[in-house]
Amino acid sequence: MLPSPEAGKQEWRTWARRQREAVDWTVVSDAVVAGLKSWVVPDNYQTVLVFLPMAGEVDLNGLLEADRETRFVATRTPDSGGDLSVHELGGPLEVHRLGFLQPHESARRVGPDEIDIALIPGLAFDLYGNRLGRGAGYFDRLLPTTRPGAKLVGVVPADLVVDRLPADPHDVAMGYLATDEGVIETA
Repeated sequence: MLPSPEAGKQEWRTWARRQREAVDWTVVSDAVVAGLKSWVVPDNYQTVLVFLPMAGEVDLNGLLEADRETRFVATRTPDSGGDLSVHELGGPLEVHRLGFLQPHESARRVGPDEIDIALIPGLAFDLYGNRLGRGAGYFDRLLPTTRPGAKLVGVVPADLVVDRLPADPHDVAMGYLATDEGVIETA
């Protein structure tokens, strides 16, 4: 059952984590990647920020393998405090202390203002593009530094798109959502 519209982010996170347990991540990932392949046209976009998935997130590796013309970049998460940094993919990866892969610290650093499309994970999104993250604020600090006009795309299973989520003034809304049902523009 959905939390009430007045519920806080913590209650929504609890709901979203429960919903995510039932997701077939392989099926959802394949469908999301298929939709993105037809939406991300290499001639139009040169630098695409992707995420290397944590457990229980959409896996975008199929997109990386299918497109050799686009420059893909990913974030590095600091071990403690600080902000995300953006690095080119294609070189060695390392395992963060929380268990997910990220570009090795030697990977070429890229300015966030070079990003044309940012594919952003979230626990849930709403139809207005509001993102429910894990609560650390990393992407909320990174996204305002992307180039003006960059396309911000939330990546999430369609079952985790709701009518309305709580949002704070510092939250950055996505212009699009990429789900297993396709890519849609937000309200």
